[in-house]
Amino acid sequence: MRKKILLFTGFICGILLLSGCVREVTKEDTTTTADVQLMEAVNSSKTEKIGSTESTTQQEKQEERKQMEESKEKEDHTQLLQKYGDAHANFRNLNHRNEKLKELMTEECIQMNGIEVETGNALGSEGKVTSIYRNDQEEYAVLLDCIQNGSPIRILLLAKVEGGKIAEMTYITLKQEY
Repeated sequence: MRKKILLFTGFICGILLLSGCVREVTKEDTTTTADVQLMEAVNSSKTEKIGSTESTTQQEKQEERKQMEESKEKEDHTQLLQKYGDAHANFRNLNHRNEKLKELMTEECIQMNGIEVETGNALGSEGKVTSIYRNDQEEYAVLLDCIQNGSPIRILLLAKVEGGKIAEMTYITLKQEY
């Protein structure tokens, strides 16, 4: 009996000693960085107007003219994107939508996105453009709230404008999980 107690006590002491010798596993933290491009809201109801003031130098006149041209270009882009968003938000069927989009897109963009292809899809949509955003590289995001075949849906359109037309586009359906 005494041998069993000594053997048991020795066994317990051995386990305690070995558990104290275990090497601790270290966790390495990793950090990931990514470039982020911020987008600012494009306010379609408020346009910047530059007042006409008498400039004394030729350089001031050129700067004023350049600012007016940039303001006009931004306004034109906003109107184009509003029409683009409306075409995606309000249509009877996909062929109707595609006909409206052909006027707003470059030939290359029409080809890349299959806009000229006739479909038998009867999907209909009613909606509105919620907001338009722009980043510093003249890339735009158009947010739509729509009802398609009786179901509410949000759509995000990403677009690049070149020469007064949509040159590149991406269509993203946003879903709310909860």
